[in-house]
Amino acid sequence: MNKKELSILFGLILLSPIFLILSRLFLPTNYLFSSLYKLIFLFPLFYYIYIEKKSLKNIYQENFSFKTVKNTWKKMCILGLGIALIYITTFFLLKGFVDISSIIQKLELVATINTTNIIFIGAYIIFINSLLEEFFWRGFIFKKMKENIGNKAYIITGLAFSLHHMMFYYNWFTLPFFLIVTVGLSAYAILMNFIFDRYKDLYSCWLVHALADTAQIGIAIIILGLI
Repeated sequence: MNKKELSILFGLILLSPIFLILSRLFLPTNYLFSSLYKLIFLFPLFYYIYIEKKSLKNIYQENFSFKTVKNTWKKMCILGLGIALIYITTFFLLKGFVDISSIIQKLELVATINTTNIIFIGAYIIFINSLLEEFFWRGFIFKKMKENIGNKAYIITGLAFSLHHMMFYYNWFTLPFFLIVTVGLSAYAILMNFIFDRYKDLYSCWLVHALADTAQIGIAIIILGLI
């Protein structure tokens, strides 16, 4: 067990939501500035290059595999669409318990997300943000933590992933709906950990994540009244 490495990992887990909160408190209210905390997602590059002395080629080869995703893409599409269906079904079943107008106001207040920019922001979230999150959470945090503490990494990083996202919605919902969303996110993260652990390929994880995020952006579009 590398105690120094574990300290770095737990520090990153804590810094992620802290940076998010600080960006909201001290930076201008728009999506660009409210997303600057995501620079922390690039820390693995610094660690691999300057601590482990790996090249970009080595980093890519260790985490991404076209050969693997060519064999897994059908399974990943089915899984991603299944998760998307769960998201959409849950929304329509429980939307009566959610204050939609309040969520619209908070989206505008926190990150200036509205009808004029949701498509652009949605495309960024689906194609770019999902890759950054997979590289950070699966390709670094989970990977390194599992090397140090074994299967406990599944639960710890699953809860950490949920904690990070919790900073977005902690005051959006009633307690029961908040708990449903949080448990669902934790389960999703644990599943994504399993996929990466099984295939050692972030392309496969990225595909599932992008499809799941597509459903979330679709829900946001519905909430904003564009559909």
